[in-house]
Amino acid sequence: MAGIASLSHIFQIPSEIIEHALTLCHPRDVASFSQTCRKARRLVYGSLDQYLWRQLFLLFPFDDPRQIPSPFQEDGEFNWRKELHRRMEAQLIACRTTSTLEDLLTATETFISVVRSAAPVTCGHERVSSPNLLWVVEVLQSTNMLRSPLLVSGESNQSLARLRAYLALTLDEYDEYDVEGKERLKSIRTRSRCQVYDLRNYHQGNDWGPFNITTRRVDWTHIESIINVVSMNLSDRPYDWPDTRPRYGLEATRAYSAPGTTALATGDWAGIEGHWRRYVCFMDYRDLFAFNYGNRGRGQQDSTYFDAPNFEEAARLIELKLMLLDAQAIPEVYILDRFPDSPYEHYPNLYFTGSSWGIQGNEATVVGSVAMSEGGVVRWRFASIANSQIQWSSEGVQIGGIASAFGVIGAWTGIHHDHGDPVGMQHLSTMHPYTHKLFCIIGPFWLYKVEDDHPIYMQALINN
Repeated sequence: MAGIASLSHIFQIPSEIIEHALTLCHPRDVASFSQTCRKARRLVYGSLDQYLWRQLFLLFPFDDPRQIPSPFQEDGEFNWRKELHRRMEAQLIACRTTSTLEDLLTATETFISVVRSAAPVTCGHERVSSPNLLWVVEVLQSTNMLRSPLLVSGESNQSLARLRAYLALTLDEYDEYDVEGKERLKSIRTRSRCQVYDLRNYHQGNDWGPFNITTRRVDWTHIESIINVVSMNLSDRPYDWPDTRPRYGLEATRAYSAPGTTALATGDWAGIEGHWRRYVCFMDYRDLFAFNYGNRGRGQQDSTYFDAPNFEEAARLIELKLMLLDAQAIPEVYILDRFPDSPYEHYPNLYFTGSSWGIQGNEATVVGSVAMSEGGVVRWRFASIANSQIQWSSEGVQIGGIASAFGVIGAWTGIHHDHGDPVGMQHLSTMHPYTHKLFCIIGPFWLYKVEDDHPIYMQALINN
């Protein structure tokens, strides 16, 4: 009876004041309050303007979705209560040790949605973090959800791989005394190499890139593997170009977080123009051949191949300067397929050209295009041209939002996909011993934008 009397006193207070007091509570406490009586339930859930839930959402805090214009958001008014409930449920799933695999994958979808709805970086606020992203990192770090045995031992899942790709191993760091952490990273590296260097994963049906052969959508397990391979190769080389490293992690996925993209030039919605850096990795063509065809010629790749003490991957830095190009000015030598016309009025297909400088300062011309694809995923396609001939083609995906600092992740290959075109051996054809067909060379790359005054290494070789 005392509790009922206390509630009756509460409702003598104007409802506006009660609502304001509730905005200072945790959403779970507000939900508990709503279960105390009918009046409380009407106050919490009965308002049509969702003022209470909007305030709870923004004061949690989360990024304001009204400040994130996008043609890819669902039509209709934002449901503050439903979305806040969804996020709180995801946090509870991450915390529980009894969550099922289905629950964990549902929570993963929610975390991806929260990452993708992070506010874009704006001019003058480049160092202000996104509340959305801070919350995701805090939940995943405090719960270790991604190390759940159900997720680690389960089959590959696109949503899980996408979230891991966004995180880029930032939650897998370890110190020198962490034996378990070292073994975990070694296992991740082996699995990723098997994915990236398996020639069966590249086909005309997926544009020779990190895409599903059947649906042609992004294959996030492949993207995650590329990120893992390149980032760990760079970790092995702390003294090579130490001040030239890509940004990664959730903050780097925000739209317009790349240098100089908060005030883009008219027409350059993708932030193409400017200076870029690109890391490419590759195996020795003999290792690539042995890994793919060495197991009795049956294509049954042996992951222990990468454990050999003499196995090495190469990593090369390439410096680029890009500028927009009119579609009518694309050189005839550029023979790559063009993307379908964009259905998005504000994101027409863009074309670009520029110069790249690689090992020993060798210069090449770059020509390519950028397109907005289904679901707001930005695709890149470009070729390297030297001596008036295309030598390499590349297919990639922008990680995160438009003009993200994370950059573009993808795969490169020789332009003639039935010929062996390893780096440094463009004129060497590599023959499959059983089919007697030439096979192509594939490697991962990571392309990202830098400041105009970023240190240079490759171009400087020309003047030395």
